[in-house]
Amino acid sequence: MKSTPSPIALAVGIGWLATAAIAFCIGRIGVPTPPVTANDEAARSVSEKSGGTAGGVADLPGTPGGRGQFAMGEGEGSLTVARLTNGQPLDKWMKSLMAQQDDIVRMNGLLRLLEAVRDPEDLKTMLGAINLRGDRGFGRGARFTEYSMILEKWTQLDPKDAIGYVNGKGREEKWIGTSAVMQTWTRTDPAAAIVWAQTTGKEKDESQGGPGGGMPGFTTSPISIVLTQLARTDLDRALGVAATETFDRRSRTLDTLATELIGQRGVDGARSAIDGMSAGSLRDGLITQLAGKFAEKDTPSAASWALSLPDGDAKSRALADTIGEWAKKDAVAAGAFMVNLPATPDADRSRESYATTVAEKDPKGALAWATTITDKERQQRAVESVVRTWVKQDAPAAKEWIAQSTLPDEVKTRIQSPSRGGFGRGRGPGN
Repeated sequence: MKSTPSPIALAVGIGWLATAAIAFCIGRIGVPTPPVTANDEAARSVSEKSGGTAGGVADLPGTPGGRGQFAMGEGEGSLTVARLTNGQPLDKWMKSLMAQQDDIVRMNGLLRLLEAVRDPEDLKTMLGAINLRGDRGFGRGARFTEYSMILEKWTQLDPKDAIGYVNGKGREEKWIGTSAVMQTWTRTDPAAAIVWAQTTGKEKDESQGGPGGGMPGFTTSPISIVLTQLARTDLDRALGVAATETFDRRSRTLDTLATELIGQRGVDGARSAIDGMSAGSLRDGLITQLAGKFAEKDTPSAASWALSLPDGDAKSRALADTIGEWAKKDAVAAGAFMVNLPATPDADRSRESYATTVAEKDPKGALAWATTITDKERQQRAVESVVRTWVKQDAPAAKEWIAQSTLPDEVKTRIQSPSRGGFGRGRGPGN
């Protein structure tokens, strides 16, 4: 069975393609057209005598319309759409361009057209001529980069008009288009982009049942796109805007902000930023996101930081994440740290995280920690998880322990019958 690229891999690919294309576009527009030399005139004369298109090179077999069709408009004077297309209808010219298999010809033609376009209606016509989905869905022949580039040019001319067009499109077109428009708008006029995203953009999200409506696993929420873009160039401003929003702790926007905090300011700077924040979903969400990132760099230090946080759900989650990461690297050291944790509900997540992490290497030790969890529901869930892992590794030993345990008979049966469900139906470690 053919594997389908994941939405994340697809998004990364689109981002790299669009970035490269825009960089090329900027360079292309900023370089003046070189003067025509005697050799150029000679080559043009030969081309015309051999049946080539006036003003370009001869048509090449196997390329619909040939290269010459897309080399129009050379010479002195301002480049216009009519001059570039030689009077041909724009939609027809654009479809021929997109049918080119030569990437250089196709991209060069698009760059010249974007340079010439001044009317948003022409951009709308260009978008209509693009088969965004390609010949086989999101695969061969898909024109993500071209679609995004046209919308970026439209945003430079009239951002509200561009986002209005995108909002009227279907799922995929809206997802890609909203990202292109809001990222460009944030770069060119962040103040206006923020205001629109927090007012009109938010109203549209709510009318459609909340942020989303795009590719599975992604969001078309304008404010999220604005914050992601803004964090790269003005992190303080992005955090200030984010403080006025409400986030789910699993938000990818929070992950982006946490990544930028560490990348731009380092671990100490990120911790200082957290210390200066007011209580709220942004601070709590960032604490959870940063805990795992801190643990990747220095697990003992991350655990000590998490333990020093004010009591509450954010601290409990952060500590559990760091303990789980530490247990993977050094279970003995993590266990020694755990000994000093108080027997409180706030520390229960950490005990569950530790127990389920070390279960494969030390099931008996893991069970000892699982039974110290104060919340009975969480304790039972942790014990079931550890024993299930043990059954897969050493069924006779695990079943002997189950038979001698004080677990209810229904739990004993469930643990030994994986096909019936059991652990996994409830919350997992760290919840």
